[in-house]
Amino acid sequence: MTPPRVRAALLAFVLIFAPALASAQPVDPIGDLLKSAPPAPSQPSDEDEEAGGVDLDLPDAAPNTPSRPGPVSVPGQRVLVDDHNRTPEPPLTSAERGYESRIRAGFSAAENRQGALEGRWLVRSQAGTLYAFQLIDSGSGTLDGAWSDPRRPGALTGSGYIRSASRSPDRLTLSFEAPPHRGAVQLQLRAEPAGQWSGVLSEDGVEVSVRMQRD
Repeated sequence: MTPPRVRAALLAFVLIFAPALASAQPVDPIGDLLKSAPPAPSQPSDEDEEAGGVDLDLPDAAPNTPSRPGPVSVPGQRVLVDDHNRTPEPPLTSAERGYESRIRAGFSAAENRQGALEGRWLVRSQAGTLYAFQLIDSGSGTLDGAWSDPRRPGALTGSGYIRSASRSPDRLTLSFEAPPHRGAVQLQLRAEPAGQWSGVLSEDGVEVSVRMQRD
């Protein structure tokens, strides 16, 4: 049995500290964090959407301005004051002038080395054009080239290379294979004034009088 003094002490303790214990609340750290967090952004209401949406204060987009083309150099033409999109051709440097003169000299020398038969020729009879030749005359005695048959355009056997060629100052003989003709087709010509040639074309043993002239 509790002594009277102890009971009196307990009763006094309860009377003194009971109000403080009743007012004390348990600690809630998660609740404290939620209370200190910033408020969530408000969602636009239906009234705001009907009124035209919410102004977000976005920066204005820069307009797309089309790029203007720069000046264009037009070789060989005068440039006037009002030609804003053109510039005069810049003068050639000394190195460029030297390079151009060497190119012209080489081209002229190559032309001078070509023989009189260089170029494209047509062989015609009374029936029309029989063959076309592209001759390469090096000027040193060699002659080469290719032939085509305009009577058979687009045919796989309608063109080819000259097999043999021989010439003298006034005579020219060409020989080439031209299927479906049997054997070689032969052209024997003699020089005429004005740079033309005349003679005989032989195909499958049949000879035809022809004339060869530049195309």
